[in-house]
Amino acid sequence: MASFKEEEETGTLLYYASKGNVPILKHMLDNGTSVDVADYDGRTALHLAASEGHSAAVELLLEYGPCVNPCDRFNETPLANARRYGHKDICALLEAKGGFVKPSTSILEYEIDPAELGLEKARPVGKGAFGEIKIVKWRGTTVAAKTILSHLTSDQKIVKEFIDELALLARLRHPNIMQFLGAVTKTQPFVIVTEYLPKGDLHDYIDRKGKLDAITAVKFALDIAKGMNYLHQHKPDPIVHRDLKPRNLLLHEAGYLKVADFGLGKLLDASEAQKQYAMTGETGSYRYMAPEVFLHKTYDKSVDVFSFAIIVHELFEGGPHSKFQGAKDIAHFRAKEGKRPAFSVNYPSHMKDLLKQCWHQEPPKRPSFAAIIVKLEEILQRLQHKKGDGSFRLFTCIRPVSSDPNMLTPVIALPSEDSDLDSTNGMLSK
Repeated sequence: MASFKEEEETGTLLYYASKGNVPILKHMLDNGTSVDVADYDGRTALHLAASEGHSAAVELLLEYGPCVNPCDRFNETPLANARRYGHKDICALLEAKGGFVKPSTSILEYEIDPAELGLEKARPVGKGAFGEIKIVKWRGTTVAAKTILSHLTSDQKIVKEFIDELALLARLRHPNIMQFLGAVTKTQPFVIVTEYLPKGDLHDYIDRKGKLDAITAVKFALDIAKGMNYLHQHKPDPIVHRDLKPRNLLLHEAGYLKVADFGLGKLLDASEAQKQYAMTGETGSYRYMAPEVFLHKTYDKSVDVFSFAIIVHELFEGGPHSKFQGAKDIAHFRAKEGKRPAFSVNYPSHMKDLLKQCWHQEPPKRPSFAAIIVKLEEILQRLQHKKGDGSFRLFTCIRPVSSDPNMLTPVIALPSEDSDLDSTNGMLSK
């Protein structure tokens, strides 16, 4: 078992390899740190330098005679990483030293024996168009198992969607993305196993709590934006969720949100990432649907930004706008007449402007999630500062109560309407 000092050296070497810091790497290697040390995922300094495109660091590491083709837990070599991210100069360096790419077995590595899941004893807790979800114990841990209904597995289109979802989940690693744990693909029914989040989804949370306080709402908005930014910026292929809604946002026990359910997601070819795509019309849920999707127009990843804005509006308002109006009618009015939800409560300064940008009728005018994160962090910082410096507390002042200036009394005074909240007229906006 590695000592604490050895683990610390490993972490330090890998960190500086990922940063391409040649002088520190050379110093550590000259002082006895092994060039082949690896983290718990089996990733070496060569893996990290190759992934991040640090050719000078790769050259240095190769001078110290490393294993050129170590495989990480995803069965990927440094050359596979360099090819994945398009670092041609590093590919040439590794190939010259005998680097190669092994056939992918990443899905096989996650293969689970269905006998370990005990699905036949578990009751469904949720059901979608293609399958059902059961909560089971797997290797001592409570997990969620998503299956394709048995009578549907003869449909090759549905099976392909399931396999696509598996390939997608296997590549996603982010604190605000639901964690994929394994899969059953060798026998039927096919199953995806993910972490179990017992706190439920955002839809039920809002239903119980009603409108959220400003800080909680902004923190939840940040959770969603960070998860979605990871998807949109994912390498080598950006990912469009296409069905972002409160039901697909799950609450972690620690109190933050995770983006889930990529059954309708679509990988975009990296070379086409900035273009629009003629994707399937009316994909996703009407209440959160961008106008261009409803109108069967070409669209891009900004559709997720529109959905995000509608969700964040619900965080502040305590539920969906026009709750009793048909979801398809709502989508129609938004797409054809430019209608948007009304602002009926107070919002933090700049939040309403941000939502209006996010649900803009013209997709190119919607901000990216990277830009949204910056704005939300600024809003959150102002809110926390206001709360911390007493702006939300009562004020005490002293004033005379008679003509005698020596007779003073403390008076408790409320501050005016929260100065960091926008007022609203409650009118339906466009």
